[in-house]
Amino acid sequence: MLHSDSWKQFKIKDIASIGRGRVISSVEISQQDNPLYPVYSSQTSNEGIMGYLDNFMFEGEYINWTTDGANAGTVFYRDGKFNCTNVCGLLKLGDEFDTYFVSLVLAEATKKYVSTNLANPKLMNNTMGSIQIRLPKLKEQKRISIAFRKLRELLEVHNSLLTEYSRLKQYLLSQMFI
Repeated sequence: MLHSDSWKQFKIKDIASIGRGRVISSVEISQQDNPLYPVYSSQTSNEGIMGYLDNFMFEGEYINWTTDGANAGTVFYRDGKFNCTNVCGLLKLGDEFDTYFVSLVLAEATKKYVSTNLANPKLMNNTMGSIQIRLPKLKEQKRISIAFRKLRELLEVHNSLLTEYSRLKQYLLSQMFI
C-alpha cells in the first residue's frame, strides 16, 4: 500500500466533501446538440465514460468512484468539466491535499471497504467517508504525484505504440498473403 507510518492519518469525510451525480439516461445523452462534456457512470471500461452532454455539472479536480455493481470501489481521478451519474460517488478535496495523490491512495484502500455480501456489491458515501488513509505533507504529496503522473504518461505512450505496431503487423501480414 502507498503509505508510511510517519504520515498523518485522516478520515475521508474530514478532508473532502462527499457527493454524487444525478440520474442521466441514455435517451438524454442521445438528444444532445453539441455534446462536449463526458458523463461518467459506474462502468469502468472507456475510463467510465458513458457518453457526452452539452453542459457540465462539475469543474475542477475530483475523485470519483463506482458505488454499485461488480466494479464498486473502482477509483478515478477527474480534472476538467464533466458530468457524473448517480451511481458515482464524488470527492472534492480541500486545497491542502493533492487530489491526484489521494486518488492513488484511495484506489488501493477502497477494495477492502466494498460490501460484497450483497447481490450487488456497494461502496456507499457513508462508508467512503469513514475510510482512513495516511497522507504526507502537501509538498511530498505533490512530488509523489508528479512521479506517478509521469509514469502514467509513459505507459500511455507505450500502450499507444504497442497498439500501432500491432496494427502494422496485422496489415503487413495481410499484405504478404494476398
